[in-house]
Amino acid sequence: MSTQLVSRSPAIARLLSKSIDYAGLFPPTSLPLVETIETFKRYLQGRESWIINSIVLPIDRLTEAAASFGDTPLRLSAIPRRTEESHLWLGRLEEDCRHLRSFLAAHPQVTIQALEIPLPKSGDASEIAKRVEELVSLVNDHRVFLELPPGESSFRGGLAATIAALQTHRLSLWGIKLRMGGIAAPPSVSMVADVLATVRDNQVPIKFTAGLHHPLRHWNNDVGVHMHGFINVLMAAMFAYACRLPPKNIETILADERSKDFVFNGNVARWLDLPIRTELIEDLRRLVVGFGSCSVDEPLDDLRTLGWVD
Repeated sequence: MSTQLVSRSPAIARLLSKSIDYAGLFPPTSLPLVETIETFKRYLQGRESWIINSIVLPIDRLTEAAASFGDTPLRLSAIPRRTEESHLWLGRLEEDCRHLRSFLAAHPQVTIQALEIPLPKSGDASEIAKRVEELVSLVNDHRVFLELPPGESSFRGGLAATIAALQTHRLSLWGIKLRMGGIAAPPSVSMVADVLATVRDNQVPIKFTAGLHHPLRHWNNDVGVHMHGFINVLMAAMFAYACRLPPKNIETILADERSKDFVFNGNVARWLDLPIRTELIEDLRRLVVGFGSCSVDEPLDDLRTLGWVD
C-alpha cells in the first residue's frame, strides 16, 4: 500500500486495497482513450495506487491503446464485444480472444487480471451450461467474470444455472460480475442481497461494476433513484460470509445510509454491533473481489470527507 495515502484503520485498508478497476473510458466519465490510460498510469505512480487494481479496456481497442502504454507494467481487465444476438456471440468472442492472445504476446508488460465476459440472453439452464462449456476451452487460461443479462427475474434464474455450470467444470476462480447501475437501473436491495447470499452459499467470487461512485447508499436527484454505496456493498458481502446472514439481514446493511453505523477502528470493521477482523477481511477479498469505477478521485474524496482515509 502506498505510504502517501494512509488509511486511519488497517481494517478499511484491507477492505479497499486494490479494490478499484479503473474504467475511465466508460460512462459517465467517458474520457478519451489516451487520457484514460494516462490517468491510470498517474494513479499507479501516485497516492491513489493502494486502491487501484487494474484498468478496464475493451479488447477491440487494445491495439489503439498500445501506443500509450509505454513500458509501464499494467494490469488489465479486458472486455470482449457485447452482443445480444446469441448466434453471433461465440464467433465474436473467438475473434476477440485471438486478438487478445496476439496483443499479449507483443506487449509482455501487460498482464491480464481478468476477462469480463457479457453473456447473451439465454433461454434456459441447458443453454447457459452450453455457453460455459464453450468458454472453458476458449478462455480457461484466464480468470473470468461472467456478466449475466440485466433484468431481475432473468438474472435470478440465470445466476443459479451459471453457478451450476461453473461447479460442473470446477471453475473455482471464475466468478460473477454484477452491474449496480449504469446502462440499466440499479438492482433492488433485495436482488443484491439474494445474489450475495447465493454466491456466499456456493463460494463463487463476485465483483461489481457501474454506479458505485460513493461509499454509502444515497438518493441521486439527477436520475431519480437510490444508488448503491460501495462500502455498503463490500461490507454486506463480508458480513454475509462472516456471520452467515440471511438475505433480509444483508438487505439492511445494503440499505443503510448512515455513516455512523459503519466504524473502522484499528483491526476491526463494524456495522452496528457486528464486528469483522482484518484477517478475515483479507481472506474474504479473494471472493469479494472489488468493483469497477470510471472515477477514482470521487470515491477517495468521499472517503476523506467521512474521515475514513487521510
